[in-house]
Amino acid sequence: MAATTIETVAGLKRKANLAIPLAGIEAEAHRRLSQLARTVDIKGFRKGKAPVKLVDRQYGQQVRQEVVGDQLRDAFTLTANTHQLRVAGMPQFEPKPGDGQTDLLFEAHFEVYPEIDLGDVASWSFERESLEVDDKHVDTTLEILRKQRVSYKAAKRAAQADDRVTVDFESTLEGAPMPGGQGSDFPFVLGTGQMLPDFENAVTGKSAKDVVEFDLTFPADYRATDIAGKTAQFKVTVKAVEGPVLPEVDADFAKVLGVESGDLDELRREVRANVEREVVRRLQSRAKTAVMQKLREMPDIDLPKSLVDTEIRRLMQITRADLESKGIPNAKDVPLAPEIFVEEAQARVKLGLLVGEIARVNQLQPSPDKVRELVAQQAMNYENPAEMIKWYYTDPRRLQEVQAVVLEDEVVEWVLAQAKTTAAAVSFDELMDIAK
Repeated sequence: MAATTIETVAGLKRKANLAIPLAGIEAEAHRRLSQLARTVDIKGFRKGKAPVKLVDRQYGQQVRQEVVGDQLRDAFTLTANTHQLRVAGMPQFEPKPGDGQTDLLFEAHFEVYPEIDLGDVASWSFERESLEVDDKHVDTTLEILRKQRVSYKAAKRAAQADDRVTVDFESTLEGAPMPGGQGSDFPFVLGTGQMLPDFENAVTGKSAKDVVEFDLTFPADYRATDIAGKTAQFKVTVKAVEGPVLPEVDADFAKVLGVESGDLDELRREVRANVEREVVRRLQSRAKTAVMQKLREMPDIDLPKSLVDTEIRRLMQITRADLESKGIPNAKDVPLAPEIFVEEAQARVKLGLLVGEIARVNQLQPSPDKVRELVAQQAMNYENPAEMIKWYYTDPRRLQEVQAVVLEDEVVEWVLAQAKTTAAAVSFDELMDIAK
């Protein structure tokens, strides 16, 4: 059942000739039909007592098709292994004319993985960022936690940054009321970017009962394209101004954050431990981003079309799921042009091939311990972590996704170990993405 030839069609495309002996098909079909006869129900016979010839008459064609499919895949696998081919995607089989006496003939059309030259990884350069957590970082984190639990109290003064302002507003565009440009008892916090800067600037410095009228020009890239770049007229009535009230860092605050004893020293220790874990995670993420960017910048390689097409379909599924989660009507039927996903799909396939090549050449494997650790971390986001862990390990597809992430991490560490690295400091605010 070996291929007689392997032909290069074009680029990564290959063609193999396969011959499946008819005698082998009949022998395997007879074996399967004999097994089937022991369990199948045939009218007029007790279960398992029907003659094989009768079972063959009813199920023979289906069984022979299954045998041909299985032996065809086996023949192709043997061919690929014999010729040391690294097959990308699934082969397509086409029947060929033959004498029909000894063999069934097929052509297998498939693609192979490209030959990849990674170059001299030792010549690559990266910065290894580091940050040591100290008391100031704990203080900064506690302040963020306070702001996350802010309340508001009526303020008898003009509105300023961080105040919550409640307004009524109306607007016109080109002399007519602007669709969606009216609102009542609408609250927003100044300085958070919830409203356009011109809107916030017009309200800042105003007090309750003040009325302000102003022009507002929408940005050219505004999400509502029908009004992007246009200027509307707004009339805003300030109904309430409330100043922020942050909770004190006391025993009650500690309990709210899960420190049942209310002890502030224990609170700081827990906050510090959490910050240290997050710092490590973010440093690893930034290092991974740098390595992946280096791989993306490598010269283009031939990409198997089958892998790109598969990635396009995956991106389309993700897009539909995202639309559905946002409540878009008939999200599953929204027309999506595959062409708009081609560039991203190609970039993802290229990156995947480069990561896979590094792992293959250097015999890197996802560490089972790290896989279990990542599964446990992700499971903690659910109400019953133990059940989620069990689900991951009983769903091969889901577990493979975790293994792929861990393998990427192994590749990143390997690259950084081979490349030139220089120590670099990073600020806490930058690392934690804290706005100034």
